[in-house]
Amino acid sequence: MRAGGGRAALFVTLALGLACRSRPTEEVADAGPARAPVANATLPTCEALLPTDVRETMLPGFTMKEERACPTCGPLCTFRSASEKDVTVSVTWDCKPHYAEVDTHALLQPSLSMGGEEITALGRAAARRAPAQGMLQVMAWDDDTPCALVVTWLGGDPEQALDVTRLALTSTRPELVHPTVAPTEPDAGTP
Repeated sequence: MRAGGGRAALFVTLALGLACRSRPTEEVADAGPARAPVANATLPTCEALLPTDVRETMLPGFTMKEERACPTCGPLCTFRSASEKDVTVSVTWDCKPHYAEVDTHALLQPSLSMGGEEITALGRAAARRAPAQGMLQVMAWDDDTPCALVVTWLGGDPEQALDVTRLALTSTRPELVHPTVAPTEPDAGTP
């Protein structure tokens, strides 16, 4: 086993754990008081969410690998640097219609209760925390979509996670999160 294998496992566990813990639940009318996760939007691939031009600006010299983060969240896009072997960055999405309606304080509360601090002027709401030495996680809710993004930076200069979050939020467009409705065909009598 490589020396960095344990760090990589910790990295992925923390990235997914923050996204999963932040998911609010709501009651399902048919099931009485039982709790169920809110339905997630269907998200495209990392390639579509982070186009080449965004990736080259965001993380020049990094290669990207896509994994499925969990059954109810978007893809997990993992980036590795060829020149800085100890640097790993991940970006994942969690999109729920509920996020667009929830008060920002309620969105931030899980992150803040885990020792995070609020970040102002980044999306609708954002928080950061350092769950391990050399690691920074930023969770931000998009202004234009009902999505939360989790960016985790391990190694190197973790403060760059804020810039990655800002660019990833910008590239998360509503048409990628909400399926577009196909145009209806005109009436036969309409020219």
